[in-house]
Amino acid sequence: MECDFSCGISESIAFRRVFPILMDMKSVIVFLSCSLALFGCKPIQEKILGTYDIDVDSGCSNCEENGPELMVFEDADIADGIPGYYTFEFQNGEAHSGTYSFLHVDTTIAVILYPDSASFQYTPILGTMQQTEYRVAGNRIKEKCNGVFRNCVWIRRD
Repeated sequence: MECDFSCGISESIAFRRVFPILMDMKSVIVFLSCSLALFGCKPIQEKILGTYDIDVDSGCSNCEENGPELMVFEDADIADGIPGYYTFEFQNGEAHSGTYSFLHVDTTIAVILYPDSASFQYTPILGTMQQTEYRVAGNRIKEKCNGVFRNCVWIRRD
């Protein structure tokens, strides 16, 4: 019985001597995971802030025609609980703006727009709630267009 116990200890010591990189690697992986969790993940409220221009080279042919040419999301103080402000400008000179918030559904987050100012073409949406399918990924906002793999893309300029 003592032999089994001592053999187990000696095997463990032998493993550490032969594979010391695996012991250090485990520490590195834990450290990197904690670092990403603390510093790499911004809440969606911070990720969306900025000015975005449509990427005419990606997505579907109708992205430029139907989607905003310029998207601006602002929020002076994210922690105050007051919704942020957005402005959308379209290629034909039309625009609408208002406040925005987020709707958490399962594992997805939808951006909800509440237009309170609009040019003539967009006056019917005033006072309504517009649920979008925008996804914030890095310095881009994406929205599905034709199919699963095609997205309209807006790139952050600032």
